[in-house]
Amino acid sequence: MAFLEYTVDSQVALITLTNNVAGNVLNRSMLELLQIAMDQAVADKEVRVIVLRAQGDPFCLGMDLTMMQQIHQNEADARQTIALYVSVLTSISVSPKPVICLVQGAVKAGGVGLVAACDIVLATEQASMELSEVLLGLIPANVAPFICGVRLPLQKMKYLILTAKKLTAMEARRVNLVDEVFPVDQFAAGAKAIVKKLLRASPSALSETKQFFGIINDETKDRSLASAQDKLLEMIKTPEVIMAIQAFNEGNTPVWFAKYQPKKPLVLEGKA
Repeated sequence: MAFLEYTVDSQVALITLTNNVAGNVLNRSMLELLQIAMDQAVADKEVRVIVLRAQGDPFCLGMDLTMMQQIHQNEADARQTIALYVSVLTSISVSPKPVICLVQGAVKAGGVGLVAACDIVLATEQASMELSEVLLGLIPANVAPFICGVRLPLQKMKYLILTAKKLTAMEARRVNLVDEVFPVDQFAAGAKAIVKKLLRASPSALSETKQFFGIINDETKDRSLASAQDKLLEMIKTPEVIMAIQAFNEGNTPVWFAKYQPKKPLVLEGKA
């Protein structure tokens, strides 16, 4: 099954995620193809702009839960897959050519990192973003360095992770996970307008701009990524996470999913 398509059209490299039926999950095959596509786009002298998109909804539902469930059988493979995920996000982030992400559906967990690593994120009103890792007993260890301090301040990042809040496209725009939101019928025109602006700019100036602003966050990002992989693998191997992933794969909920049925009011009415 083809997970990805790569084409070049009028100096624009189009990287299209095509495994929508399976949620465009980030398994090793998908990540390897993404890495190859990014390397090809960067090396191609004809390409001046890179566009990452998906064939409809969802855009990407994060890492492959089946891979996570099997980690105890092949930890080395899981470690390589996680390292490959970081490599793909890094390639997008440090690409000398601007990378535009076109989001027309749901984005969850590791998919948010894929989107946030891009320079410009455009979305339709039907798109959504959700850092949902805590529902599985995990943390977005490899996602955070590409978002925190880049697109989100620390406190906002912590809030979205702790609550696993699902953001609408407009909410994602307000917190800077998305740069522009368009009605569905205006999305193509809006995206085309942004590409036109980039093709009018000096390629070297665009590259220098990315490099200049990248330096500001590199030191913090490098420190975070150094420990992220080990932390994530450590958590995935715990019994509670293994059971949670199995539950999700079977259409059930983890044991810690609880109903909130208070006997007393949560919010107290103020006295006059």
